[in-house]
Amino acid sequence: MSKKAKRQSPVRNPTRPHDIDRWLERSGQQIVAADYTGAIATAQRVVRAPIASSQQRAEAFDRIGGACMLLQRYEDAFLAVTAAIELIPDTAVLWFNRGITARYTTRIGQSLRDFEHAATLDQEGLLAEKLAEVLPTAQSFVADSLALRGSDFTLDQLIEQERLFQAGVQLIKQQQWAEAEPFFRQSISMGDVLPQPWGNLGICMLMQRQFDAAEVALRRALEIDPGYLIARQNLAGLPAIRTSGKLPMLRINTAADHTAAKARLVLLPEPKRS
Repeated sequence: MSKKAKRQSPVRNPTRPHDIDRWLERSGQQIVAADYTGAIATAQRVVRAPIASSQQRAEAFDRIGGACMLLQRYEDAFLAVTAAIELIPDTAVLWFNRGITARYTTRIGQSLRDFEHAATLDQEGLLAEKLAEVLPTAQSFVADSLALRGSDFTLDQLIEQERLFQAGVQLIKQQQWAEAEPFFRQSISMGDVLPQPWGNLGICMLMQRQFDAAEVALRRALEIDPGYLIARQNLAGLPAIRTSGKLPMLRINTAADHTAAKARLVLLPEPKRS
């Protein structure tokens, strides 16, 4: 054997269709066994496999979403189920699952819309019982949210306002303060009724050393809700921050509105494999 041949890396065995089926089955078994991190890693192998079909990749994203929910990684679960829907958009279970993840991430408007779409797709009534459990709560949450914002506020506007808030939250988690600021401002401009966008805007301004603007935002949060503890604590610490110039890691709020009602995802049933 030549020296050149010796230096070459060994050729990896290509992924075979049987591997995809095996990984999907294994990820489901890992969820049952409460090995949620392992289930995510196994399902990601399917997502990365070039030969995986859209159906198989959607199944894998569904597994990832279910495992993330059980790990309380709710935003990751929402994104995973959304990815599955993009691959097979006519599957009622996935719309139901995204309705659950949307509720846990306080996308109240999106949650109701997803449940309603799941009901439309569920022609055989397989989800009827579960939808009967979640729809009244979703409808109540949305009714309260729309009433708070005024008679002319629509479900579409609520969905957009909540999207803006969550986009800001994801940026603030990455400490991208300047990038997050306009999302909170846009959310507020659509309806100035909640303290959380003001509280998080206050943090964005403070971390950009715009202390006067931070104080205005935090005080506005407390005008809306005098019992908003996070804003009160951050406001109380502002004088010391002004004096020292040291910027601490402050508390943020990821929930724009209602506390999530408890519910679990429904995993896609495994098809019979040859």
